[in-house]
Amino acid sequence: MLTGLEEKDVIKVKQYVTDKKGRKVAAIIDIDELYRLEELIEEISDLKVIEERKDEPVEDYEAYSRRRKACRGV
Repeated sequence: MLTGLEEKDVIKVKQYVTDKKGRKVAAIIDIDELYRLEELIEEISDLKVIEERKDEPVEDYEAYSRRRKACRGV
């Protein structure tokens, strides 16, 4: 039984590559598994950015737009 992880969170390895002493040095995964992992990494990265920015001050878009136009002299 997995603790803290769900089955969908586990990397599905097709085959391990080992050195002469039998130690795992690489893993072979299906291309679909690679794409799934890339999406997961992107989601985690997005969540990290959200977490880092959660305490930033919030500004209404209209106020932001007026301020930007004023800086450009429009």
